[in-house]
Amino acid sequence: MTPEELAKNELEKLRKSGELTFPIDPFKILHDAGIYVVLKDFENLDGIIINDEDNCTIVGINSNNGWQRQRFTAAHEYCHFIKDLNKEIGTTDYIECLKKSNKKIEKYANDFAGYLLMPTDELKLVCEQYKNKDGFIDFDSITIIAEYFGVSFYSCLNRIAYGLNLIDGDISSESLRQRMSEYGVSAKRQELIENKIDSTLLSNVVSSMSFVMADTNKYTGQKFLQNYIYNDNKLEGVVIDRKQLNYILADLNFNGVDSQFFENDREEIVMTLGNLELQQYVINTKDDISLRNCGQLHSLLFKYVPYPDDNGKFRDGTALLKRGTIQPVPYYEINDRINELDKELQFFMKNIDQYEIGKYIEQVAYFTYKFIVIHPFRDGNGRISRAIMNWLLSKKKIPPIYIDQKSRKEYYDALSKIDLKEDPVPFIMFIEKRIIHTMIELHRYLFVDEIDEEEINKEAEVNGN
Repeated sequence: MTPEELAKNELEKLRKSGELTFPIDPFKILHDAGIYVVLKDFENLDGIIINDEDNCTIVGINSNNGWQRQRFTAAHEYCHFIKDLNKEIGTTDYIECLKKSNKKIEKYANDFAGYLLMPTDELKLVCEQYKNKDGFIDFDSITIIAEYFGVSFYSCLNRIAYGLNLIDGDISSESLRQRMSEYGVSAKRQELIENKIDSTLLSNVVSSMSFVMADTNKYTGQKFLQNYIYNDNKLEGVVIDRKQLNYILADLNFNGVDSQFFENDREEIVMTLGNLELQQYVINTKDDISLRNCGQLHSLLFKYVPYPDDNGKFRDGTALLKRGTIQPVPYYEINDRINELDKELQFFMKNIDQYEIGKYIEQVAYFTYKFIVIHPFRDGNGRISRAIMNWLLSKKKIPPIYIDQKSRKEYYDALSKIDLKEDPVPFIMFIEKRIIHTMIELHRYLFVDEIDEEEINKEAEVNGN
């Protein structure tokens, strides 16, 4: 078969199943084929597909590429799965997809991906709607058409120029690139398209990923907790450097209740210990989640603070959010608002299995934001809200997230978008991107450090001596 014929076969399967909608979701196609999808920060690969001796297939996709390119790679790897990969039980096979490869097998898979994501018949139909009076497609229309198919402007331009001959003027490769550069694709996209599909494309990626949970009893989980506590401390202005933090966590891991830090009265130490215990609880617990018991989370956070007067208690005065544009509810409404929100949460949790990953994350964003607005405690609300977020994620077996310095502004901006415009999409996308970040981080630990689970204990022994 030609690449287009093979793509048509797959499109016909989607049509018969009632799932042929645009933009096509290649990640779901991989998922429905029983393929595990992971994102990796590859240097020289766009992707890789591996089939092991037990006939388990894994696709790795370069996380550094844009969403459109990741979609293209997913479709590309699916071509290898149905056409090239040896799936015989007892054998191992893999295909590395190098950037800008000229191999015939790669060219075929590239063509397949293009025809799968932009079927010729559908492309012709859409182009008919956007032809100008001379019968050509201008660059503004290509921007809109590319959005419809969920592909890059350049790939859409190439298909329309060379496949359909609908671009006016010089269409040599060099000229097209020059014209595209002068056009300013990104700026024009912002100008022309109000409801962009970025959130849909991102949700497709997250919904089809194979998740790895952070096991805090293992090295991968310990490394994740180090990063979580370090970055969460910085977010809240708790000053403690990474080297000291790593030593504290190593000592706790090695010495347990005999750790020297349990009797420490330094604020940055006691807040680190409390936040650590809080995160370990929400990541590991099998308890049912309840906002009515959020005081217990607050008590964990302030467990090591000497003489905590308001440990686990709701505030009894007015609160002010420094970065918030909508201010917290009056203190006398806190109890009722928490109870109301918890009723919603309990109904949601009873129906948890009915939610696909993308829709579930939307609800996680909703409950997290609503809790932030209530702002029930005098101090610690940010850390509690992020703990609730991770608790909710864990209930769906989605790995926890943290907010590093690079994502800090996006976090606050996303919350402000809900405050000012009642637009939850940026916050939903923020959570999804951080989930991907966690997955990449956990996979890195698994591949690089899987043999070295005793490193933390060794560090404690060395420092102790």
